[in-house]
Order: sequence, then structure tokens, then C-alpha cells
Amino acid sequence: MSNEQIVYKTDSLTPKEIKAAVRIQLQELNEGFLSSLGEKPLTLIFSFAASNPSGVLVLAKNSETDKVIGYVLGSTNTRRFYKEFLAKRFVPAVVYFLPRMLSLAKIKKGFETLLYPMRKKEENTQEKKCDAELLDLAVTKDYHGKGIAPRLFEMLVQQFRQKGVQCFDIPTTEGLDRAHHFYEKMGAQRVGVVYVHGQQKTFIYQYHIEENGR
Repeated sequence: MSNEQIVYKTDSLTPKEIKAAVRIQLQELNEGFLSSLGEKPLTLIFSFAASNPSGVLVLAKNSETDKVIGYVLGSTNTRRFYKEFLAKRFVPAVVYFLPRMLSLAKIKKGFETLLYPMRKKEENTQEKKCDAELLDLAVTKDYHGKGIAPRLFEMLVQQFRQKGVQCFDIPTTEGLDRAHHFYEKMGAQRVGVVYVHGQQKTFIYQYHIEENGR
């Protein structure tokens, strides 16, 4: 697959394209809490990120087939993003999320996810605090190793720079060694640890845009 056949889209994302990105999340990152919510709640979150000033959603597409093959999701301020999401999408969020969160365990994880940005600031020992975050990055298996993920990362950096972001965090669950190596290769450094769900560690990587020159 040549690079000329891959296009990256940041604006005027269609509902069909957003839903395709959600399905990649469900296929490629199917062990996390967000994946357990299902397609409709995730589509609500992704759609909000595509339309809200504090959100960033970049899609990678095969220009020949018009198929979405990867995406990166980010926020310029995760606390503000969740706050505005709940304020502006409260009714559909309740309709979509509640049927998926009928167990106490899932309700607990839901609150832990929403409170995570605040806990990160309290527990993380990093010297510089970054409000922006890379929330999610995934590429379909058929396109692994073709330079799609690094380019998506670079596109996120460009979007963040345009929004005045100087640095951003990358929360990554313990045990995801492949993801850790990727972010380290891109120039991010591990700066702290936070416990989001019980005793499960989430490593916080940090990327400084100007220092890395992207």
C-alpha cells in the first residue's frame, strides 16, 4: 500500500466515517472499559470529539476504497471535554450508557473513568502538567507496519499545535508493551503512574511538541 493511497481527514467527518472509526476501536482495542460500552455510546463520544473545540479526531482512509483504516482521538483539555460532553449530551448519554452499565462493577468503572483527569493531577508526580491528552489511537490489522500510526500521531500533534497546545499526556495501561514502545519511539517519555481502576496501573507518557520538533 503506497502512501499516496492514504489520506488523513480532520474536518467535515461524516456519521458513516465516525462509526467506522468506532468499529476499529471495538475490534482493535476490545479489552478496555470504553469498548465494553458498545457502539452507540462510543459513537456519541467520537461524534462529540469531532464537533467540539476541545476534541480532536483524525481519520486515516484508503483513498481507493474510501475505507477508514485508522484514527486518533484526543482532547485539548480532558476535564473540560468530559464536563462539556455531559452538559451537552446528557440525555442521549443516559439513554445509551445506562443499559450498558447495569452492573455495579461497570458503574464503578464509569465513575473512575470520568474522575480520572482529576486523579491524574493528584497522583501523577510529573513536573509539568498537561491538560491535553491523546485518548485513543488504533489502526486496522491489515495496515499495521505501514506507517499509518506514526502519521496519525503526527497529525494529532499538528492539530494540537494549531489549538495552542504545548504538551500532552498519553495514558496507557500497564502490559501494553507494544503501545509503550510506539510512544517512546515517537518521542514521548514516561513521567508517572496513576491507578484508574483499582490496582491496575496506567502509565502516563508525556509529549512536548516544540521539543520534539513535529
